[in-house]
Amino acid sequence: MQGMKEKSSGQATAGSGAAAPLGASAADGATRADDATRSGRRPAGMSRRQFVMAGAAGAVLVGAGGLGAFARDTAQAAYLRPPGAEDEAHLLARCDRCQRCVQACPYDLVQPRPLTWDFPAVGTPELIYKDGYCDFCMKCVEACPTGALSWDAPSAANIGVAKVVSDACVAWDWGGCTVCADRCPVEGAITLDDRGRPHVDEVLCDGCGLCEMVCPAPSLRAYDASTAEKGIYVVSRQSAAAAVPGALTSAELEELCRTRRTDAGTGTTAGAGAAGSREKGGSRE
Repeated sequence: MQGMKEKSSGQATAGSGAAAPLGASAADGATRADDATRSGRRPAGMSRRQFVMAGAAGAVLVGAGGLGAFARDTAQAAYLRPPGAEDEAHLLARCDRCQRCVQACPYDLVQPRPLTWDFPAVGTPELIYKDGYCDFCMKCVEACPTGALSWDAPSAANIGVAKVVSDACVAWDWGGCTVCADRCPVEGAITLDDRGRPHVDEVLCDGCGLCEMVCPAPSLRAYDASTAEKGIYVVSRQSAAAAVPGALTSAELEELCRTRRTDAGTGTTAGAGAAGSREKGGSRE
């Protein structure tokens, strides 16, 4: 799932052309998707057919005025969104699936949701911490032409929260590994208990994903299909996984990480002070 290599901070270029209005026609959306495909900016890990179909899905959602409400009513998942996303309903209603945030991310973290049963989310941006982590450069927000990502959203400084996976974490199983705590850029967000096991302060954590990226569990543990690959993952604060205090098992993570939480809280105020607390390991190498 996730790699350990940190990427350099080269800046990708956002897509050219004027920003498309919310009321763009289906033909305009199809043209943008085709232009992006021909330009070679198709997101990594996405086939040409998936990319074109995602663009077509976006054009349909924009062109049919009633589908904004449909998306709000039917999308029950909670995906890890880029900084600047307010909530699922707002993002699904405003995002026109233009992929400009995908192109703008200098670390290839922003990827479009693939074709799945959750049709309203197809082509919308999701964070994948495979080869990098988010340093809140906000290039994705700058590139967004519709306001689906905005500077004023709580997630502009707080993407999500890291959750330790107890049956996949080396420190929880054998002990001795302190990589996530050592590399966390927010002072106090990940601490070790008296047994050397990592614990996440869910108020301080801003969901940058550095802990997930550097977790060495895949190289230290034998493969086991019943456990998660990494010992720590970042989840959306709107997910049911975020509502569970402390560590999760692999089964709990699988069940809850993309399921919308049903309690009243969303945790959007958590992590608000994290940006000013980045003291350890906060710079890219």
